[in-house]
Amino acid sequence: MTGAGLAERCATEAETLALGERIGTRVLAGDLIVLSGELGAGKTVLVRGIATGMGVDPAAVRSPTFVLHHVYRAGERVLHHIDLYRLGPGADIRLLDIDEMLAAGGVVVVEWGEHARLHEATEVSIAIEILDDGAREIRLLAGAPERLRHAWGRGGSP
Repeated sequence: MTGAGLAERCATEAETLALGERIGTRVLAGDLIVLSGELGAGKTVLVRGIATGMGVDPAAVRSPTFVLHHVYRAGERVLHHIDLYRLGPGADIRLLDIDEMLAAGGVVVVEWGEHARLHEATEVSIAIEILDDGAREIRLLAGAPERLRHAWGRGGSP
């Protein structure tokens, strides 16, 4: 772990889900989380964990690659799950109205967020890399709020 961010090695899908769940217990209304990583890196798995931490049924979470946007609810909590893969680099996402989703108190997680101009000043960026042994290194990039930084590390203390 360096000053540039925090990293956690997840050797199994269960470990990725657990990290996501710790993140999900710490997100607040209006959070924008941008995920990057190659195809099959585990972005949707991490979102499934975030959903679980927010109280959403994880079985409802599926990749929005073909539909672009899924909405999951747990009581008053709303998780918007967006995937920009099919739109490609330079995507025009104005019609998605992410600003409105955030203003309405939703948590927005965007897979392939590097394909569009988002809210660089307010977003939380997480990069997932597939390691040579098949494990994932999940990095929280610098600038994330302390409440989310505490999700990294197996202890996950608040």
